Amino acid sequence: MTQKHLLLFALAILITLTGWKVGHAGESALSMDDPPLPANEAIAADETVRMMLDWVDADGVIRPPASENRIIPGPVYLDMAVPPAVRARIHAALIAGGMRIAADPQQYHTIRIQWQPDNILETQRSGVSRRVIRSEVYFSWLDADREIQKTWQASFSHEDEIPTDLVAEVTGTWPPAAFQQESETGRRTLLRRIAEPAVITGAIAVTIYLLYNVRS
Repeated sequence: MTQKHLLLFALAILITLTGWKVGHAGESALSMDDPPLPANEAIAADETVRMMLDWVDADGVIRPPASENRIIPGPVYLDMAVPPAVRARIHAALIAGGMRIAADPQQYHTIRIQWQPDNILETQRSGVSRRVIRSEVYFSWLDADREIQKTWQASFSHEDEIPTDLVAEVTGTWPPAAFQQESETGRRTLLRRIAEPAVITGAIAVTIYLLYNVRS
C-alpha cells in the first residue's frame, strides 16, 4: 500500500469517527418545526381527563363505569391533591367536554381522584431518552353528605422519546409528573471510552505524518 493510499485510509477513519460524534451530538436537538414538548404533568392530566370524559354522555350526565345506570348529580367537585396549574387544566378540559364542575364541595357530590404513578425514564447514549408516563388512578364518588357511593380504578400509559437535555424541563415535583424509575442504556464500556479518543488521536497523527512525507 502506497503512502497516498495510507493517507486516504487515515483520512477516511478520521472523517468517519468525527462525523459519528457530531451526528450523535445533534440528535438531541428539537427541530423548529416540531410541536412543543408536553410536560409530564400535562400528559398525566390529559390522560386522566380522557378517562373521565368516557363517563359523560351527550347530555352532560355522568355515568360512572359499571354503575348499573346510576348517575352522579352535577355539578361535581373534584377532590384531588394537584398543583394549581394542573387543577386549572383538568377543570378546563372537563368543562369543554361537557362535565359541570363545582368550585367547592358544599352541597355537591364529589369525585375523589388519587394517582399511583410508575413513570420510567431510560436515558440512552444517543442523546434521546425513552419516557413512560403511566399510573393507576383511583376514583371515589362521595355524595353531598361525604358518604362513599362507589369506588373504581383505571389506568393510563403514555410512551414517547424526548431529547435527554430537556428531561429537567418536562419533569415535575407532583408525583405523577416525576420519574419513579430511572436507568441508562447503551453506556460505553471503559475500554471503548479509552479506545475512541486513542483512535482519533492516532488517525490525526498518521494523517499529519503522511501529509509531511507525501509533500517531501
